[in-house]
Amino acid sequence: MEENRDRAPAVFAGVPADICYSGRPMTSSTTSPLHAVIGIICLGSLWGLMMSLAKLATSAGVPPISYSLWQSTGAGLLLLALAAWRGLKLGYGWEHIRFYLAMGIFSIALPNANMALCVAHMPAGLMSLLVNLSPVVTYALAVLIRLEAFSALRALGILIGLSGVVVLMSPGVALPDPEQLPWLLQALLTPALYGLGNIIGVKLRPTDSNAPILMAAGMLGGAISFLLPAATALDQLYVPWPPLLPGEYALIAVMFVSVCSYILYFDLLRRVGAVFVSQASYAVALSGLFWGWLFFGETVGMGVVASAALIFTGLYLVNRRPA
Repeated sequence: MEENRDRAPAVFAGVPADICYSGRPMTSSTTSPLHAVIGIICLGSLWGLMMSLAKLATSAGVPPISYSLWQSTGAGLLLLALAAWRGLKLGYGWEHIRFYLAMGIFSIALPNANMALCVAHMPAGLMSLLVNLSPVVTYALAVLIRLEAFSALRALGILIGLSGVVVLMSPGVALPDPEQLPWLLQALLTPALYGLGNIIGVKLRPTDSNAPILMAAGMLGGAISFLLPAATALDQLYVPWPPLLPGEYALIAVMFVSVCSYILYFDLLRRVGAVFVSQASYAVALSGLFWGWLFFGETVGMGVVASAALIFTGLYLVNRRPA
């Protein structure tokens, strides 16, 4: 496994940076460091905003599966249109279809639906912290199946990151109601699924996968092909229809934010590369806490600050690269 590819953290939108990274430098001399940092902050802010929008939508009655379906549909249509405009064509061989379905289910459909389900019952800001554990899960799984060599420093990062979760679970620290603890535990499935998706992406990635937009579009198509029949079978297919309700406005906003984030994501990926783009994880967590405070009045006590510091430290150690 290519070193740069396997160590790039998963990105919240469901398209891991390591899947889109071709292994070649993607820097641009026309992008100043200031512009790159501003772009990363904007990208992280958009992804962090999705937590609060998901909470608004699902709390108003939008089923989690339909939330994930519409989020994938908006972004998927955009990427297909961009690919067609650039004259790119999706691969339809067995290895492509297998990759699209597996990544669509485990990197997009299931984690996003689980996130939407859990965030309706817990603070949105906490969810933005938890999703950043996906690189920790990725490394742990990679060591278990011998895709990665064991590193004491990165193993320490796993322990520090998990200790941050333990702090969040402590009584009176982050959860206003102790009955929310089971939802926090279930929320950990989202970064776990993102981590599993990273491993699946490395194992099943087609050999001719050099066009990031095509890979992402195929993954979103795989997610839609799973979510649509699942929503229909479980009677959770939700279609916004005028006059729109508040939850439906939030759902439409999710689609719009998802489209904007994908455009910015691929632009930054082209200009500064996947390794730098992966730093958006920190902005996701911080902005998620801000949006949670703005929309729901969620407070950030010293316990949450301590937990965030531990999770960030663990994330840094796990993702730490040689110069």
